[in-house]
Amino acid sequence: MTRIEHLTESGLLERITPGLAQGSDVELGPGDDAAVVRLASPRLVITTDTLTEGHDFLLSATRPEWIGRKAAVQNLADVAAMGARPQAVVVSVSAPRETPAELLEGISRGLAERCAREGVSVVGGDLGAADSLSITVTAVGALPEGQAPVRRDGARPDQVLALGSPLIGRSAAGLALVLAGEGEALAGDRGTDGDDGDDGVRSPDVTPAALVAWHDAPDPEISLGWTACPGRARAMLDVSDGLARDGGRIARASGVVLDLDRAVLAADADALAPAADLLTEPADPWQWVLGGGEEHALLATFEEGEIPAGFRRIGLVRAPSPGEEPGVVLDGTVLADLGFDHFG
Repeated sequence: MTRIEHLTESGLLERITPGLAQGSDVELGPGDDAAVVRLASPRLVITTDTLTEGHDFLLSATRPEWIGRKAAVQNLADVAAMGARPQAVVVSVSAPRETPAELLEGISRGLAERCAREGVSVVGGDLGAADSLSITVTAVGALPEGQAPVRRDGARPDQVLALGSPLIGRSAAGLALVLAGEGEALAGDRGTDGDDGDDGVRSPDVTPAALVAWHDAPDPEISLGWTACPGRARAMLDVSDGLARDGGRIARASGVVLDLDRAVLAADADALAPAADLLTEPADPWQWVLGGGEEHALLATFEEGEIPAGFRRIGLVRAPSPGEEPGVVLDGTVLADLGFDHFG
């Protein structure tokens, strides 16, 4: 094991950058003061996000590759939620001097692999010393001329609320297992999805190991944002802070109420119930379904009859009743305080 304090910055970069595959749109990749990328469109979509050790991941309960994949997904999903296609990312990594170089190599490998799946190039970044490990990714995407960005304020009464994931709450369930001290033992293989054997639809893996893996490296179908949603989605975002909290952002921006379908979401809670039963402290899987963050699945509204493949209907959009505020409701109850808040 080689600690990064025993390598120069150039030496560390020599170990990390060879695995960063470049697309044909990259004119100049890592190695200079900045990258040069041929734009797919003159209209750029830009976002940035950070993962910090101790707040967003625990090294003892994850794998380096998973940290990289998570850093990629949370940024690519933000671009996809605008209906845009991500094109390139830059990455800034700060780490203690005693950090093993192999750890940073694994993070780089995981990030590059997840980006490559979407045809996204990792074109550069920065390395620095710090008291704790953090990874900041900035993603740039392209929005075609004539295509409007999918904003949060486009939801209207009588539209359908849909989720681009077959199951929500997996990340929160995995986090609960991590916080219960099970993460280190369970941070093994992700496992494989089961198959129902009928129509080819694959059932999500909800074994404890798979739930921890999903929390450490969520893997939603984010390409739906730029393949299935343009021209169809009326409002959209990715579920980063919980279904209720993020749905509330759409509701308030649009001045509507999102009325969730209990019968649909009950199946999600039931699927996660065995994981809740493993915990010493009582846990309600409904809290994971409604308030669990870091899923990064796309949540969108569509006109009736326009839900694309890859999405499932989980509720309706309606106008607020007299005296009712815009928000998210389940069985008539307002879901106001569920979800993650960095400063809450």
